Amino acid sequence: MADSREALKEEVRGRINIVDVISEYVALKRAGKSHKGLCPFHSEKTPSFTVSEDFQSWHCFGCGEHGDVFSFLMKIENLTFVEAMERLAKRAGVELQRFEGGEFSRKDQLAKINALAAAYFCEMLKRVSVAGDYLRDRGLADETIQQFRLGYAAPAWDGLSRHLTERRINLSDAAQAGLVIKNDRGGYYDRFRHRIIFPILDIQARIIGFGGRALGDEQPKYLNSPETPLFSKTRSLYALNFARKAISEIGHAIVVEGYTDAIAAHQAGFVNCVATLGTALTLDHIGVISRYASKVVLAYDSDSAGMAAALKGAAMFEEAESDVRIARLPSGDDPDSMLHSGRVSEFGSAIQNALPITDYKLRMLIEGADLSSAAGKAAMLKQAVRVLADVHTAVEREKYINFLAKYHPNFESGTTGAEGHIRRDVDAAVRQKSGATGRRAATGGAAPRLGSAVEKAERAVLRVLIRGEDGAGMIVQSLSAEDFTGELSRAASSAAFEMFQRKQGIYLPDLLEALDEKTGGFVSEIAMLETAAPVNETVLQDYISLIKNQRLRKARTSSVFAPYMTEGAIDPETLRREGSAKEYEEFLRKSGRKPGEQA
Repeated sequence: MADSREALKEEVRGRINIVDVISEYVALKRAGKSHKGLCPFHSEKTPSFTVSEDFQSWHCFGCGEHGDVFSFLMKIENLTFVEAMERLAKRAGVELQRFEGGEFSRKDQLAKINALAAAYFCEMLKRVSVAGDYLRDRGLADETIQQFRLGYAAPAWDGLSRHLTERRINLSDAAQAGLVIKNDRGGYYDRFRHRIIFPILDIQARIIGFGGRALGDEQPKYLNSPETPLFSKTRSLYALNFARKAISEIGHAIVVEGYTDAIAAHQAGFVNCVATLGTALTLDHIGVISRYASKVVLAYDSDSAGMAAALKGAAMFEEAESDVRIARLPSGDDPDSMLHSGRVSEFGSAIQNALPITDYKLRMLIEGADLSSAAGKAAMLKQAVRVLADVHTAVEREKYINFLAKYHPNFESGTTGAEGHIRRDVDAAVRQKSGATGRRAATGGAAPRLGSAVEKAERAVLRVLIRGEDGAGMIVQSLSAEDFTGELSRAASSAAFEMFQRKQGIYLPDLLEALDEKTGGFVSEIAMLETAAPVNETVLQDYISLIKNQRLRKARTSSVFAPYMTEGAIDPETLRREGSAKEYEEFLRKSGRKPGEQA
């Protein structure tokens, strides 16, 4: 057995039946060549979770999660890779004596470098009093500082660089980890300088990146690691490694905006708290949180930016069918300031009494309105009507109409009349909203979708190649990655062509490991979709021709007609007026239009 991690993974996979492993967690039923069940990583009523014994992979068509037997066990049990390997190897009867001394994957190498950097930053924090004093002045206990492995980056341009070099770390690898930056002369300097350092850990407790808060006037005030093979700030949540079990046990997550908010919350006992990393909530964030609880409380800063971010984030959670609430913090406060000043019970009450999104919007409208005049009440109700138009059920709308009736200018004349006026306005707003939605759907939205035939061809060709069906060799001989027009299909084809030529075939688990999360999900979906129609040789040749011709058309258009294009499309009138007669005739011939015909 080769002394390498990949060889061990391949041997374990070969001895493990992925269906048997996953069946211990999910009730699977055979569906064609695959097995299906309810996804364990998101809430669903119709099975969309698919397991393929042939491809040793799984994919959820509902939430997009995918992977092999290792990734499944890591996700379902919150294990590190080593822990998953040990468990599966024992089940498969594979000897692991040489595993820990074996080769590290690229991500493991970067995580190792990050761990060395974190230890260095922790040591610097002990040596520099100004950094430790800053944290203690923020109310953080020594135990909390140690728990979150907080550190300090000295002002020197090469402090960490020298430290890593002394430990025989190649600085080009440290640059890929986001710790150092290459200068114009080919040297390297530290990314983080004179900053408090917040290590960011994943649920496997690996350090995947860092956040740094400036202690001086340097901008930006907060600086994160760049995107790396380990770290993506749009998918990562700070303190999730500490909070995930508590979120499951308590039944809801608290989401805050910053590092210090999350740390202060944990220190005060709110251990189900996580933070975004200086970015707005994303669907990826929501998907991660939803694995542990379907209820979320957003505790954002009480300033206008914080309230706007809370409303935007709440809408996304609501769209994902999560029970989302918004905590109302006192004006001028954020979670850190409240907890630092000892108002723990007040913060707890704000979390406990957090409002559903519609209630929150209406409260904000009422508190910002001039209710001393009929005009002020009317203006507030006009905005409230638009809020109620977004409420999905008539029963819910009635509850809010009853609540708002007392603010109607004519309320004193009778509750029924006030409610009736509001109800008619809400019904009209709902009809108008429904009509606009219908028109958008009928026209395909703001712009028609282009290239759907080419997209279909690219997906079909990739499916044949990835699944190793008849015609895979012809695809590799006829096409290159540059022929694919879609961003995901181009990235997927590049990796698939390279693997096919190197191994004379595709092994899906290894291909998925070579791709980023988004491209991997795209490939996994294509490979695992059992309902896709088979592609015979004639159809495959047509698809290949379509893909190649599309590339040629785009090349000709970009070179010949570029001077006559507006917003990416040819403007026939400009071409007729400014171009040559030959160019105009060529355009008419290729587009199938007649002179004077509108686009």
